[in-house]
Amino acid sequence: MRRKIASLGLTAAATAGLVLGMAPQSQASAGLTCSNSNAYCMVFYYNSGLSGSRTVFVGFDHYSLNNYTFLGSGAGKGQAVKNNAASVLNMSAYSLNIYYNSNLAGACDAIPAWGDTNTTSDDRLVNTYNNNASFGYGRYDGNCYKF
Repeated sequence: MRRKIASLGLTAAATAGLVLGMAPQSQASAGLTCSNSNAYCMVFYYNSGLSGSRTVFVGFDHYSLNNYTFLGSGAGKGQAVKNNAASVLNMSAYSLNIYYNSNLAGACDAIPAWGDTNTTSDDRLVNTYNNNASFGYGRYDGNCYKF
């Protein structure tokens, strides 16, 4: 009987560790293009002024920018996106928040919806300039710098 109880205890502990230890799953992918039919599309740029190398993210929230690099030609190609983006373009139908920390946490910059570079881009990020770790759509956060 003790073995059964001990076995159940280990199984329950292992299962709890798996469930509690799981990070939120991203639903975004990275590349160089954005389909006009995609409601969630944004571009990180290595330099200010929407210049230098770029990476396009398609899909909903992204909880960590680890393991992504700038893919386009120009300054910064091959560099990590995390903590290296200087400007961003929001080409989605929803407002976009760029966060200082992973898991949509910390100070942030809020970019309005739709990809008109005069109204929905930040030529130079403020709170997350070269300190950007995650992004999310359609969120309200009082810590955000509003563009």
